[in-house]
Amino acid sequence: MIDLDVFVLLRPLWLLTIPLVLTAAVIAMRKADGFGRWRKVIDPELLPALIRLGHVQLGASDTRPWVMAAAASLMAIGLAGPALRNPGAPIFRNLDAIVILLDLSPSMIDGGGLGDAQAAVARLLDRKGTRPVALAVYAGESFLVSVPTEDPQMLKSAIAVIDADTMPVAGSRPDRALQLAQQMLRDAQAENADVIVVSDGDGFGPDTLYEVDALFRQNVRISAVFVDHQTPPFGMPPATPQMFEAAVQAGGGILVNARDTRPLERLLADRRGLSTAEMARQAILFRDYGVWIFVLGMLALLPLFQQRRET
Repeated sequence: MIDLDVFVLLRPLWLLTIPLVLTAAVIAMRKADGFGRWRKVIDPELLPALIRLGHVQLGASDTRPWVMAAAASLMAIGLAGPALRNPGAPIFRNLDAIVILLDLSPSMIDGGGLGDAQAAVARLLDRKGTRPVALAVYAGESFLVSVPTEDPQMLKSAIAVIDADTMPVAGSRPDRALQLAQQMLRDAQAENADVIVVSDGDGFGPDTLYEVDALFRQNVRISAVFVDHQTPPFGMPPATPQMFEAAVQAGGGILVNARDTRPLERLLADRRGLSTAEMARQAILFRDYGVWIFVLGMLALLPLFQQRRET
């Protein structure tokens, strides 16, 4: 859908057919002067000379290609769904929720990546658009910080006070955080939701992949923000983005670095296919006038079906 302030286009991709239709009309007009077959058997220089001498007369130009092109263009505009907002429509809450799961495990804290993680989450909140965002933190257990909200400042305030002493339980259980996200999205009746795990990848294993698959089957997309260690924790392997690859691939999302989240920001802004419920809401929120324009295009084709009288 494209919002043009005055009106909206519910199905704008149909407009891409108009240039193709006009191109076909131009090609047809070039062949519609009555000399299409003559041009194949006569010298290119001879036909213009015969026309100048009056031995050959140009027939009346055939306007049918332009009529068909105009009718097809009107039908394409109608299929694009030009609509006006219905002032009497009810207000629906946005169900395209985003859930951010922030890893506060010892490897994140001791590795010095907490600052990068907080900055990455803040950037995502600044560019979330109108989508509500929920926040949860996890280590050995997961805890809900906020249910889906459209107030980014409240979440930023919560992120700013997170420190090494926030989590009461040590460990790294991203699978439990994903279980919490699944329950929260189910309670919120979210549609086309996104879950973003901000972590160094510690704790990702078969249990995590199982939860990722369960979310993905419920139309939830899972992406990850990789937070590198500034100082690798003693006795632990260095963080690598490869720990995320299987989970992100199974979840249908992307993997980005905490210092450059722009690809993920673009992904979150990209609306996926409309669900059945969303299409039903569109019928209430907008008055679609495309059907009348489509009928007008069909009426424009009627002259083409009339038999041409012999002169």
